[in-house]
Amino acid sequence: MDIMVDVRRLTQVDKLLRERDIFYEVSITDTALGNTHNRVRSPIPNVQRPRSPIKRAMDWRDYYPLDIIYNYMDFLEIQFPSTCTVSIIGKSVEGRDIKMLKISNSNASNSAVWLDGAIHSREWISTAVVTFIADHFARNFNELPQSITNKDWYFVPIVNPDGYHHTHILDRLWRKNRARVGSNICGVDLNRNFSHLWGHGAEECSSSDPYHLNYRGRAPFSEPETAAIKDLILYSGTPFKIFLTFHSYSEVISFPWCFSNEPCIDYVTLLEGGTSMAKAIYETNGRMYKVGNFKDLMYSACGTSIDWSYGVARIPFSYLIELPSKQDRFLLPKEKILSCCKEVLNGVKALAQFVDTATPSPNAVVINKKRQML
Repeated sequence: MDIMVDVRRLTQVDKLLRERDIFYEVSITDTALGNTHNRVRSPIPNVQRPRSPIKRAMDWRDYYPLDIIYNYMDFLEIQFPSTCTVSIIGKSVEGRDIKMLKISNSNASNSAVWLDGAIHSREWISTAVVTFIADHFARNFNELPQSITNKDWYFVPIVNPDGYHHTHILDRLWRKNRARVGSNICGVDLNRNFSHLWGHGAEECSSSDPYHLNYRGRAPFSEPETAAIKDLILYSGTPFKIFLTFHSYSEVISFPWCFSNEPCIDYVTLLEGGTSMAKAIYETNGRMYKVGNFKDLMYSACGTSIDWSYGVARIPFSYLIELPSKQDRFLLPKEKILSCCKEVLNGVKALAQFVDTATPSPNAVVINKKRQML
């Protein structure tokens, strides 16, 4: 059925329909009476600002293109203006916005949490997880425990918008950004473009070849996508305590170092925090994640975001989370999206609670100043 809703009653109608599991989408936003015309039929409520209609709803039963993700972030800001703020933290190589959603009660004593997805554009499930957690926090913030509300939450669902867009229109398994070398689009592996030990290690770990899958770029932070993350975290004045970057597909919760088997100073604390996440995930769906040093569990890599966030930005709880699944690799079926999102949400909640009771070393990392390139 179609219903007409007064714009002043959108929030109440949204709540009313959701409580009764009645799903809807907005079909017209600019009627002559200034009302919104809703069609009750599609999964997930979808109220958006005029002039930027959302043509498809988000219900985490599908993977969505860039414009749908960005419009949905705007929708959350409109629906929950007291806690949600959308900003553009930079532009991609091809000039696309890099959007961030901040969820906060604006308490000055809050620490901060960073969550990002799709730094590797083919890893679509990472974007689904980040948006799902953001949606849950936005809708339920006032009812969530103090371990959530005493933090500012920064969500960047798509670090690599050019690559992400490319995977939806042409090459599903494209990994890098869309940087050019001469007239050719070769792309840079953004997770090799951070400054900590940039350019070290063997070629397969961090390559100087523009055509290699792990091409590190011309210099640390040569790419606007990684520079945007660096600038936001280092110069925002916010004390970040947790850094979570989501990837796929190995079912691993890893922490620094990516370049060395040597344990970092906070190895035990990070292991305990990762284990708290893994336990919450297992209790949700029975899925078992491995927890440990990245190089021990995966392979050697240099110039990664978690080594930078821990070693340079000094964010004590820095994790790279490899989502499911080993069986499906980068092509996790749509019917598995919700299950994955729910288990990781519980994992993030468990980590937030753990962090409030843990005490990492105040001098967690000794940085070689010659290698620190901000």
